[in-house]
Amino acid sequence: MVFLGAAVGTVLLYAVWVVWVPLLPTNLYIPLLDLGKITGYTWASAGLYLALVLLLFALYAVGYRAITSGKSRVKTWWLFAAGAILCAELVWAYPATAVDVFGYVASGQILGLHQANPFVVLPSAFPGDAILAYVAYPDEPSQYGPVWVLLSGAVAALTRTDLPSEVLMYKVVAAAAHLASAGAIYHIALRLTASGRMAQASAFLFLWNPLLLWEMVANAHNDGFMMLLGLVGVWLFVAGHDLFALLAIAAGALVKAPVALIGPVVFAGAARRNCPRAVEGALLGLLLAAVVYRPFWEGPRTLTALQRADLFTASLGAVLRLALAPALGLGDAGAFASTVSLSAFTAIAVMSVMLAFRAQTDVERLRPAYYTLLAALLLLTTWFQAWYVVWPFALGAALAEPRRHLEVALLSLGGLLQYFVFIYLWVMGFFPRTENLGVQLTAYLAIVGPLLVMLIVRAAPRVHLPIPRRLSQTRPSAEYH
Repeated sequence: MVFLGAAVGTVLLYAVWVVWVPLLPTNLYIPLLDLGKITGYTWASAGLYLALVLLLFALYAVGYRAITSGKSRVKTWWLFAAGAILCAELVWAYPATAVDVFGYVASGQILGLHQANPFVVLPSAFPGDAILAYVAYPDEPSQYGPVWVLLSGAVAALTRTDLPSEVLMYKVVAAAAHLASAGAIYHIALRLTASGRMAQASAFLFLWNPLLLWEMVANAHNDGFMMLLGLVGVWLFVAGHDLFALLAIAAGALVKAPVALIGPVVFAGAARRNCPRAVEGALLGLLLAAVVYRPFWEGPRTLTALQRADLFTASLGAVLRLALAPALGLGDAGAFASTVSLSAFTAIAVMSVMLAFRAQTDVERLRPAYYTLLAALLLLTTWFQAWYVVWPFALGAALAEPRRHLEVALLSLGGLLQYFVFIYLWVMGFFPRTENLGVQLTAYLAIVGPLLVMLIVRAAPRVHLPIPRRLSQTRPSAEYH
């Protein structure tokens, strides 16, 4: 009954959210809307947003506790049936915190309708296309991999510039990827733990997460599809199919690059078991990349994934850059911040590969992959976006460890809290409207704050209160035994 109550409450809260920021009938046809523009930059709207986030996470915690405590008998299909309902709801929400889906539409039309190369031809090259008004970066080529570009071209060819159909198709793909990822996490966790209940909790943690549902389904980010292929690779790895594990991870990287960061760790783990097979798998991944990139290849400029590496938002790099700018100048401070971020990430990535080489079990081999993606999110990425949380989240959920579960859940809460800072507090004048250290630091603390509080509480020494002398001399009664 506890789980059912959490499910009903969650469905109702998402219904409120969708009604608050609906995709149709009008919002879809107004270019470059966002949550603040739709709901108004008022304290009432800010309060409602914060209330929705906190209530959703409270019910999320109740549902997780109902599964792990064993007090409620929860069937696995209940998790997925309820998760499918949540996805179906959020398909009809406007992508109010990111406009990336319209960029997908634009690059898909370049390939599917104009038969041009989205890696070198810009959306602005077709000023007559109606989608151009919706694109945040019309003078940038596609930032994704050829697998995603091919999928986008197919969507454009099927929908033929019908905007509702295009956006809804991307949302359906994203929802299907989200459900499938939860299924992959469930089966990975079953192999890593003897507890079916923890495998259920792992799937629930991912499938019902408020940030992931919002970003992967409502906003239709392709990071979910990328991580699905990465999770398929991880499942192949724990199932002993090392030859194809790196191939699946390579396919994910050909959607979007970040999942490639776990490739060296998985290779190290596979090489410990069978080095020739690991090498063959790596070569297959490289062959796939060559084959899929070949139709689009026009030299190094085809590799567009790192073109935004010099941007700074809500990250350790952003805070360092603005803190050091008065002494070093903005340009040198940015270069220093990038160097610090890259160096710290590199150190963790190298240690992760070493740990994977020494590991004896699959859990010990996969935990470094989680550390690598967590470091990529918190250190390597200087331009933090909330949907990036899915990178470590997917592996953190699959590991089926309560500590990992708590870490990624708190990071996801922080991801939604930083929207409160940028969309409401900043625009409403709580901070200066120009780029400033105050808003960047507050946003960064909103992201990592819940996780830091957990770490501090865990590290704090236990306080033992002195027992009054009279009580210490009193014989305890039987009811305390």
